[in-house]
Amino acid sequence: MNRESQDKKEFVIDRASALQSETQMQSQLIESGGEFVLPDYMPKIQKVLRLEARALPPSRYVGGNSVQMSGNVLHTLIYLGEDGETGATVLPSKYEFSLPVSGTPTPTVTSSVEVDGLTYRITAPRKLNIRTRLGIKSHCFAAEDVSADITPVDALNVSKLYGVADTLKTQILNSSDIQISDRVETSGADGSRLLWCGSAAAVTDARATDGGVTVRGEVLAKVLVDENGTPRMYTKKIPFDEFLDGDVTRASAVCAVAHVISTEAAKESDREVTVDSVISVEVTADTPTAVSVMKDAFSCDVSASCSHRTVKSSRLALSRSGVYTVGASVAKANAGAAEATSVIDTSGKAVIEESAASAGKITVSGRCELSSIIGTDGGVTSADYTVPFSIALDCDTSADTAVTACATLINPRVRVEDDNLVCDMDIALSVRATQEKEERILASVDCTSKEQYKKSTYPLCLIYPNGESLWNLAKKYHVNPESLAKVNALEISESDYTRPEALSGVRSLMLEFK
Repeated sequence: MNRESQDKKEFVIDRASALQSETQMQSQLIESGGEFVLPDYMPKIQKVLRLEARALPPSRYVGGNSVQMSGNVLHTLIYLGEDGETGATVLPSKYEFSLPVSGTPTPTVTSSVEVDGLTYRITAPRKLNIRTRLGIKSHCFAAEDVSADITPVDALNVSKLYGVADTLKTQILNSSDIQISDRVETSGADGSRLLWCGSAAAVTDARATDGGVTVRGEVLAKVLVDENGTPRMYTKKIPFDEFLDGDVTRASAVCAVAHVISTEAAKESDREVTVDSVISVEVTADTPTAVSVMKDAFSCDVSASCSHRTVKSSRLALSRSGVYTVGASVAKANAGAAEATSVIDTSGKAVIEESAASAGKITVSGRCELSSIIGTDGGVTSADYTVPFSIALDCDTSADTAVTACATLINPRVRVEDDNLVCDMDIALSVRATQEKEERILASVDCTSKEQYKKSTYPLCLIYPNGESLWNLAKKYHVNPESLAKVNALEISESDYTRPEALSGVRSLMLEFK
C-alpha cells in the first residue's frame, strides 16, 4: 500500500464509529394494589366472577444516573351481588421503580411491565383487598466508541489493519395517544344496562419506510350488558393505521407492540353502545450497519506496544409482529366447569415460558391463563383454567441467537362441546432475534518510543511463511503489508491479510527494506 492510497483510506473510514450493544439491565418484581372500597350505589359482593389486572406502559423520567419509571395498573372486577345481579367496575392502582444507567449520551432504555401474580380477599361486603405482583424486564441500548487511541511520534510510518463489525442502529419509537372510536350493536332488549367496557389492541403488520414506520392493527372492543338480569358480552374489531416518524429507512426491520391506555363506553340507544379507546404503540426499529474497526497496527520504524479489547457485535436474525391463532381444549371437569352449558365471555393473558432458537426455527411457547364467565342451569358462575400454546417461526438461526418476545392474548373464543371446553385464541406476538459474537479490536497503540527498529543492512533477503499470514510476516519484519505483496507480485486483498490460506502456495518471500 503506497502512502497516498493509505491516507485516502484513512480519510474515508470513520475511526470514531459507534458500535451499539444491547444489554438487559435487570429483571425485578414489585407490588401494586391495595384496599378498594366500592361505592354505596353498587351491589354488595357475593361472588367474584372475574378479577384481572393489566399494567399500563410506564412513563420515563431521566435524572442523574437513573431512570425513574411509573405507571398504573387497572383491575377489572366483575361479580355477583347478594340479590343475584351482576356488578362490574375498574379499580386503578399505581406502581413505580427506578433503573441505574451510565454513559454519555444517556442510553436508550425500554421496560416491559407484566402482571406476574394476582391475589385478592373480600374483607367486607363492599371492600376488596388486592395484591398484584408485577414482573419487569428492562433493556438498555448503548453506543460505544470503537476507535483506537494511537500515540505516534512525528512522521511515523504506521500500518493499520481494518475490519468490519456488524451492529444495529436501534431506535425506540413511541406514538402519541391514538383515539379509536366506533359503535357496538347490542340486542336492544328493553331495560338493558351497560355494566362494563374494555378493549385489547394488536399489531397485525409493521413496515419501515424512508422516514418512519407504518403500523396497522386492530382493537377488540368489548361491552358487558345486563339484559333483564342476564349478562351478555358484545364485541367488535376496530382497525387502526398509524405512521410514526423516525430516523429509519426501507432497509430497517421493525416490530411493534400496541397497548390500551383507557376505554370508555356510553349507551346511545337500546341497540348501540359507543366505545372510545385510547391506545399507544411502541416500535423497535433496527437498521443493520457495518462499522469499521481497527483490528491491529504496528510501526514500520520503531518498536510499538499495542493493547486490545473485546467488544460485542450484533446481527439481526428476525424482527416480526403479527397475530397468530392457536387452539386447545380442556375437559369441563378439569376446568371446574362441569355444569357449564354455555360460555358468556372469556378473557385472560398469555404468559411466555420459553422463547428459543434451534434448527432453523424460533419457537415461542407458554400458556394462556383463561377466566370464563359461564352459564349453567342454575345461573351464572366462573371458571379459571390454563391451556398451553406454541408458535414456531422460520428463521436463520445459530447457536448464539438471542430471542426476546412479547405475547398478548387478544380474542379468546371458548365454546362448550360435550364434556369439553374448546378454545380458539388470537395471540398478538412480537419477536426480535439477534445473533451476537465478540470481536477483538485494537484499544491503543503507543509509538512514542524513540528506539528505531534495527533492520538488515542487506537490500534483499528471503523469509518463509511457515503457515503465517501476510499481516503477521509484515508486522514481524516491520514492513508495509501492501509493499510486501507488491515486491513478491502477489494479488492479495486487504481482507485476506490475516488469512494464512492466502499464502498456502507460497514457499518463500523476498523481503526488501527501504
